[in-house]
Formats: sequence, C-alpha cells, structure tokens
Amino acid sequence: MSRADLSFAFSQARLQARFGARPTATDWNQLEATADLAALLQVIRNTSFARWTGRLGASPDIHEIERHLREEWARAVDEIAGWQPAPWRAAIAWLRWLPYLTPLAKLARGGHAPAWMREDPVLGPIVAREPLERSAALGNTPLAPLAAGFQAGSEVPEAWARHWRTLWPGGRSAGETLETLLREVARHSERLADLPAEAHSGEAAQALRRRLHLRFRRSPLAPATAVAFIGLLALDVQRLRGLLAVRTLRAQAVAAS
Repeated sequence: MSRADLSFAFSQARLQARFGARPTATDWNQLEATADLAALLQVIRNTSFARWTGRLGASPDIHEIERHLREEWARAVDEIAGWQPAPWRAAIAWLRWLPYLTPLAKLARGGHAPAWMREDPVLGPIVAREPLERSAALGNTPLAPLAAGFQAGSEVPEAWARHWRTLWPGGRSAGETLETLLREVARHSERLADLPAEAHSGEAAQALRRRLHLRFRRSPLAPATAVAFIGLLALDVQRLRGLLAVRTLRAQAVAAS
C-alpha cells in the first residue's frame, strides 16, 4: 500500500464510524410512523440525525427547516473535508455548495426569486441585484466559479463539476473513480427528471444508495470514500427533509382550518 493511500487513514477511520452510525431500517420506520411534527423532531433527537434538527424549535416553518438543513449540510461537509489529507480538502469542501445548484440554475434561466432566497445568507446578496447583474454578484462570492455557467443559463451544475475537477490533486488522471461517481449521480438525476409527476422517487434513490454503498466499500483509503459517504449522507438528508416537509405542511393545514 502506498504512502499516499495511507494519508487517508484518519479520514477512513472517521468515515467508517459515521457510516456505522447512520440510521437503521428500524430508525427510519420509527421516523416514518411519527405523524406529528413536534413528536418527529423529538424522535430525531434520539438518532444520529440529532445535529440536523437540534437547533429547531417545536414548530418551525418549512423555510426555517430548509435553511437549517442547508447550514448543517455545509457544516457536515466542512467537517469531512477537514479529515482529508491537505491536498484533497478543497475538493471535498466544494461539495458543500451542492444544495445551491438547483436554485441557482432556476435563477440563471430567469426564474422568479421567492422570499426564502432573499433571506438566505448565500443567495440573498445575489438575488438582491437586478437579473442582469446577478452573474457579476455571484463572482464576488465563494461560488464565483459558477458565474460562467450562470451566464449560460442551464449550465450551473456543469460549471460546478468543471471547477471540482480543477481541485483534484494531479488533475483528472487522479480522479477516475470520481468521474464514475459523477456519471452515476448524473444518471440518477436524469431518472428523476423522467419520472411522471405522480411517481415516487424512492426506488431511484435506493438504486443510487446501493451503488454508493458499493463504492464506499470498494474505495478505501481514497478520496472516493469521502465522496461516496457524502452522497449517502445527501440521500439520507433528502429523505429526512421529505418527512419534515410533509409534517410541517400538515401542521400548517391543521392550524389554518
């Protein structure tokens, strides 16, 4: 085993511990069986998801939940990046911006900026500008590498991926497995886009989860371990987000009736 591989030993140990602490099928069953929002938040605090909702009140609105999850996502990715060998930290940290790609792509296509975007600490300074000035405003933020994709309209995710590749030590030759992961996630996104409106995305998410599990197991002591784990974390958080959203909207409907 090479010296370079061994430089990932600390990260590997931490990621394995986090992998083992992920919610079990029993945990998910309990979460899904809890219909009340306040009760759900209490149940979550007894799982490994506690950090994701610990600062929420008993009855947060949907925008507060979304903002909190984005903030916790950034903290989680930054923590994982800090475990990596120094040359790989910037590449892993770049994953912290993934939740912003979809709203930025909508803005780039001329989409309306809802109130939550104006209140978001990252998006707020961008959407506060006139539409033709937003690309320049983006250039004054940590998301500056996305400015070219923003100008092109629908190429924000592509701009994100292009910049990510520049952060790989040794260039693209060092990232064959990461390219594979990019393709797998892109195929997953295409499957979701092709689903009819009434379809459930659970089967597609489960298929991607299996592939990420396999990649996590097959790529020890490598940057792909962290990337695969972050992908699994994203799927878990997306599932949690759905549970919270349904119960929040249900609570709001009851309060309004």
